[in-house]
Amino acid sequence: MKKILISVISVLLSGMLFNGCSTASISSRDAKTASFTYLKHKIPLSKVHKLIREAGEQDGWRMTEFKENTLIAEKEKNGSMKAVTISFTDEYFHISPEDDDLQEAIEKELDN
Repeated sequence: MKKILISVISVLLSGMLFNGCSTASISSRDAKTASFTYLKHKIPLSKVHKLIREAGEQDGWRMTEFKENTLIAEKEKNGSMKAVTISFTDEYFHISPEDDDLQEAIEKELDN
């Protein structure tokens, strides 16, 4: 009887542990958005749009409107044109393909 009671308690505890770990809430920062740059605090979308546009233009990029939350940035570099797409929300932004100089300029502008 004692062995059965210990087995039942062990099964219940391990079941509770498994259930607690598997139902942990998934944050908005999951694998899908792992490469995105998150803002320190939420900023209204229109302000994020304006700040990203200004940062790119100050860094020598030609910024083109694409969507409400997407810009296309182009810059001549070493005799060839480079183009990137910047997607953003009020919580993060993402540059594809990556460009460290533009990302640094945008981060600096958004942190002010």
